[in-house]
Amino acid sequence: MIAFVAIGALVLGGMLWAKNHVTELKKWRGENAWSLTYEATSSSGEPRAAALSYRHNPHTSKPDYKDERLGSTKLPWSTTVVVSTGKEARVEVTPTGDGIASCRILLDGIRVVASGKSPGPGKPAVCHVITSSTPEKWPH
Repeated sequence: MIAFVAIGALVLGGMLWAKNHVTELKKWRGENAWSLTYEATSSSGEPRAAALSYRHNPHTSKPDYKDERLGSTKLPWSTTVVVSTGKEARVEVTPTGDGIASCRILLDGIRVVASGKSPGPGKPAVCHVITSSTPEKWPH
């Protein structure tokens, strides 16, 4: 009988511990943020970007964002970032010379939520979207 009570207490204690730690993990991960993949490519000219910049949240538990600026970058290029809900997700790629660049923003690495292409040779391609609060409200 004592063994059953001890086992029951251990199970209940473990469940309470797990509930508290899962809640803390969600806070740390940032429940109000999305995992996005930024991609940049070149369809003509040298497979390089003269400049590339993108926006993300370096700390998932805080709404602050950071703009990363890269110099000359080999294309194709991609990175996965976290962006808080209601904030702008943005990537901009400037092709070298008279190249044409393209960019995409993918939700969870699968669903395209923004895309863009250089309006002319040597002009930057820009992709941006305001992140949604629910999966159903993303652009199609």
